[in-house]
Amino acid sequence: MRKLSWAMALAALCCTSPVVARGREPAPALRGQITFLYYKDLPAAARFYERLLGRAPDSTPDWVRLFPLTSTATIGLVNATGGALRPSGEKPVMVTMVVDGTGAIDRWYDRVRAQGIRIVEERKTTRIDARRSIHAFMFNDPEGYRIEILSWVRTPRG
Repeated sequence: MRKLSWAMALAALCCTSPVVARGREPAPALRGQITFLYYKDLPAAARFYERLLGRAPDSTPDWVRLFPLTSTATIGLVNATGGALRPSGEKPVMVTMVVDGTGAIDRWYDRVRAQGIRIVEERKTTRIDARRSIHAFMFNDPEGYRIEILSWVRTPRG
């Protein structure tokens, strides 16, 4: 108990958690991130993302489609029986794709509309805090996952 009290006091002084204060190292660096979404109709989902992103998925087994979004972020589409989870009616997941600037938002917005995809939240700027805001819009993919295209912008003064 004495070590724990000392670690907690040190943590309070150093503004760090007791776990770190006890000498645990930070987690090893991550190299990337994949978000897996699960589909009843994988071919339809894959066609949607091919059109949306303007590229074919990476070569994969039949039960999954991988679409790299950046050099370190990928969206994975998985069929109803091939992955670790199963599709469900409720989609409490939002995939946010970050772009640079409101001009990029406008170009993505035009692209999505030209493909006949229904916009569920129009372009708008939302204040996050005194320095940051986001400019974004949202739509759903064929099975109801919410997709957000977002750009960080400075919060207007005033």
